Amino acid sequence: MDRPKPIREIPRELCRGLSSFFTDIDDTITEGGLLTAESFAALWDLHRAALELVVVTGRPAGWCDHIARMWPVDAVIGENGAFYYAYDRTARRMHRRSLISEEERLEGRRRLELVRERVLVEVPGCGIAADQPFRLVDLAVDFREDVAPLGPEAVAAICRIAHEEGAVCKVSSIHVNCWYGSFDKVSGVRRYLSDRGRDLSEEAVRRAVLFAGDSPNDEPMFRELPHTVAVANIGEFLPRLAFPPAYITSQPSARGFAEAVAILLKKRRS
Repeated sequence: MDRPKPIREIPRELCRGLSSFFTDIDDTITEGGLLTAESFAALWDLHRAALELVVVTGRPAGWCDHIARMWPVDAVIGENGAFYYAYDRTARRMHRRSLISEEERLEGRRRLELVRERVLVEVPGCGIAADQPFRLVDLAVDFREDVAPLGPEAVAAICRIAHEEGAVCKVSSIHVNCWYGSFDKVSGVRRYLSDRGRDLSEEAVRRAVLFAGDSPNDEPMFRELPHTVAVANIGEFLPRLAFPPAYITSQPSARGFAEAVAILLKKRRS
C-alpha cells in the first residue's frame, strides 16, 4: 500500500485544475463533535473561491436538509450515498433525489429492525445513534459518539451481524452505518454529477474533483478519485485500507481540513 503524501506536496497545477471540492463531515470538518470556527471559515473560503462545494456524509436526511439550506454548499449527499439534497436559493426550492425507490426503502427499514435488535443484544455497550429518528434509509449503530468508545472487536461484531443479515455496512469514525441497497458515497456522487451533465467515468471530470475524508466509509471515494486527501486522524485506519487517500494533512480533524483548504487555495492563487 502506498503511503499518502503530505498535503504540502500537492501540485500547484492540480489545485488550479479543480472545479469541485467534496468533503465528509464527522472528524473531517468537525473536532470533538463540533463544527469549529476555523473549518466553517474554510468552507466559506472554498465558496468564495467559486469551487463547487458538496458535502458527502453518513449523517441523516434531517441534517442534510438543514445543511443544504444553511451552509455555503451546493449540495449534500447523505446517508452514505442514499440521496442528495440541493437547495436552489433563488427559487427557494429544495431538490431531492433518491437512489432507491420508496418500496426498496421501506423494505430495507423493515429488515434493519432485526439488525437493530441483534446488535443491541449481542454487542454490549453499543447504541443506536441519537440521530436515527431523522434517517430515511440506514441504521446507524453508535460505537463512539454518545456511548463510551468501543474497541475494534466490538466494531467487527457489529459488521458481522449486519453481513449475516445481508446488509451493507460501512464504518465511520463514530458509527457503523447499515443499509440495504446498491449505493455508496461514490454512487451518490456519480448521480449528483450525472444530473448536472457530468460523467464521473470521464477522466477530465474525475481530475476536476477533490475529496476530503477521514475513515473507512470514505474508502470508496479514495478508490474512485485520483485527487483525495485525508485529515491526520485517519492514521488509525490506514493499515486496514486497501485504497488510501492520495494526500494527508499534518493536523487532525477540523484543523487538518483548514490546513488542506489553506494550502489548496494558496497554490491556486500562486
